[in-house]
Amino acid sequence: MDREALLTLLRDSLPATYRQVRLELTGPGPDLAADGGVTVRLCLHNDGTGEYGEQTVQLVPSGQDPERADSYVQAWARSLPSLLACVVDRSGGRSLTPGVLEFPQLVLGQSRKQTASQLTEQFTDPRAVRALAAAADAANAAEWIRDVCRDVRMDKHADALVGLRRTGIDLIPAPAGSVTGRTRLGGLPDAASDAAWPCRGDRPMTFLAQIDLAEISPFDDDRLLPSDGLLHIFADLSSGIAWDDTAHGPGVLIMTGRTPDTRALGIVSAPAGAQVFPRRPVVPAVDLSLPPLESPFYRDLTDLDLTGCDPADPDEEFAAFIEFLNEFHPPLADEDRPRHHLLGYADPLQGDPWEECATAEPGVPPARWQLLAQIDSEPDALLGDSGVIYIFVPCDALSTGDFAKARGVRQMY
Repeated sequence: MDREALLTLLRDSLPATYRQVRLELTGPGPDLAADGGVTVRLCLHNDGTGEYGEQTVQLVPSGQDPERADSYVQAWARSLPSLLACVVDRSGGRSLTPGVLEFPQLVLGQSRKQTASQLTEQFTDPRAVRALAAAADAANAAEWIRDVCRDVRMDKHADALVGLRRTGIDLIPAPAGSVTGRTRLGGLPDAASDAAWPCRGDRPMTFLAQIDLAEISPFDDDRLLPSDGLLHIFADLSSGIAWDDTAHGPGVLIMTGRTPDTRALGIVSAPAGAQVFPRRPVVPAVDLSLPPLESPFYRDLTDLDLTGCDPADPDEEFAAFIEFLNEFHPPLADEDRPRHHLLGYADPLQGDPWEECATAEPGVPPARWQLLAQIDSEPDALLGDSGVIYIFVPCDALSTGDFAKARGVRQMY
């Protein structure tokens, strides 16, 4: 690989832009090592937030076949607008460094050789690029978990902890003026004109969120949700009765609809007496998720004793586990809020919400409930005393798209 030819290729391909993010070449140009590795200095600007990140990026790892490496670099450079769009979308536009654009290197580990044209076709196909990014994120997360396990002396639990990793989807409050889709919190739902507003007894329920599954599908790396349709999430927020589903009917309700023709939908009016929260547009983003301490998922680590430990005087292994967990799922703090998300794992305020579901539905054990949505309080949309609502669905029901079995758990300070 010739350095001058590579420099010309990069200069022709950069800057690359997507929305408000701009990738540029910086530094002296590419560095070609004797072992075949190629690095280059790049910087990412977010013109919307003013954030700036500069980093040396490994274009090609050492030890690659020169012909294959040349094809890969050509395709990578030609496809930068597509690759940049993928990482910006998956992050929700949050802080990025140029190193995230190394993810297509996964193809270098595949057995079949591909030409520059074939790789360019793959790197400019949004579905193929998202699949590569998801696989790279999973591999990087597994490596990160194993590294932390080594650091805190929990190597023997590394495989089990890697196996608990899930992809969550953060719902980030959208910046003012940004383009968003139909997924949102609060406001009023999009539905057919004859749609009935749900009630619990004689009380209109509160509309919490609308989830456009087609918009969410590119972020659902674990493929748990249907790929299209709308979910409307309602809850009974009246304080007069507890969420006793047996006595009063479901405290939360998921209404579903297949909507191939969006022109048939309109904004549904709320009935008299219904509480209506402000409409808050959100942007989805992929999020690494591991279970919190207050969950049923660590009980299978039978030789890691999470019971009977005094938090003020923990034994060595329990202390190491808490150190590990604080890296990936620290307790929910006020500075982290609001924390709205889909799938992955819940952020409990008080107690184990999976256990609450299992208590209400004994036929489904705690670990067989999947978090569907977590809706947090905001200053103009309080859920009780700064509370959080968690909506769970039995895993078996979710696999068939049966949201009628959803249950809600409400926790407050």
